[in-house]
Amino acid sequence: MQGKEKIGIVLATYNPQLEYFQKQIQSIKNQTLQNWVCHIVDDCSQAKYQTEIKKIVENDSRFICHFHSDNLKHYYNFERGLQYCVQDSTITAIAFSDQDDVWQIEKLEILIAKLRLEQLLLVHSDLELINSQDETINSSTWNFEGRNPENATVKLLLLRNVVTGCSLLFCASLLPYILPFPQQNEIAWHHDWWVALVAIQKGKIGHIRQPLVRYRLHNCNTVGVTKDFGKLYAELMVWISKKCRIAGNSYLIHRNLSQAFFARFQHQLDLSWSDPFDDQRLDFGLGILKLCHQSWQNRYSSEGIALRIWILKIVFDIKKTKNHILKTISNYQDNNIKNK
Repeated sequence: MQGKEKIGIVLATYNPQLEYFQKQIQSIKNQTLQNWVCHIVDDCSQAKYQTEIKKIVENDSRFICHFHSDNLKHYYNFERGLQYCVQDSTITAIAFSDQDDVWQIEKLEILIAKLRLEQLLLVHSDLELINSQDETINSSTWNFEGRNPENATVKLLLLRNVVTGCSLLFCASLLPYILPFPQQNEIAWHHDWWVALVAIQKGKIGHIRQPLVRYRLHNCNTVGVTKDFGKLYAELMVWISKKCRIAGNSYLIHRNLSQAFFARFQHQLDLSWSDPFDDQRLDFGLGILKLCHQSWQNRYSSEGIALRIWILKIVFDIKKTKNHILKTISNYQDNNIKNK
């Protein structure tokens, strides 16, 4: 069956650190599953980097370079890469790649075998954390962050993404539901979160507790990892480190993503969907406390995130009410002046 598979790889680049990029490219070349095409989607890198990218891959026709004159940022750049996969009807499954990691040689082979054997729509693996010198920081990202992705549901996945883009593989048949990506004024959620949500809504997600990616941590990472991310004490420590400041952005990110998800799939969602939320707008109101309990019950390790969102929701509503009152008073005063 695997001999009939053709994997489409979307590798997003932007001014890559060339040493890391070469290692990533070599690890793709070394894959035991060799039937793949890699679309290198460059997000308006400087000319010198574009030249080096072409040199590094010029001897392998399976790498196709797409250099763009507009910088869309990583979220929309990955969407742009998926459009190239849509144009190739021979692609049966799709993987994402960052520009600075290293894949284990059996990554694609193991992922596609799991995907087909269990009739999944998406499968993803654990990741080994490495530093800039390729030294192991931690052998398991899932253990380091306290992830239990096997316990994910649609609602819990909306609370916290546990699927890392460079570790996943999904069926090309999902593309009509994934594209276009929901619009964002500023990049708040990432491409992998959206793809994982679509997959778990449309079918089953598989999880492999074997690190198939060596995930590099360095100063230029777009996304990093955090020890025990999502747990109560970890959230408290982050809050203290920020001198107890409350901005509210986290609540808005979750609310906007949830509303975008509901807008895409509202006709397929069960009526009980709105149960842990305020209503079908999915704006994470008081019902977030029930979701917090579900996280604890399912060992999803995201209770801290749930409580953070609940607090930020309250702060946001207070500010919104205050602004509304001030605006009403201002309008009333303006009308009085005009009447005089």
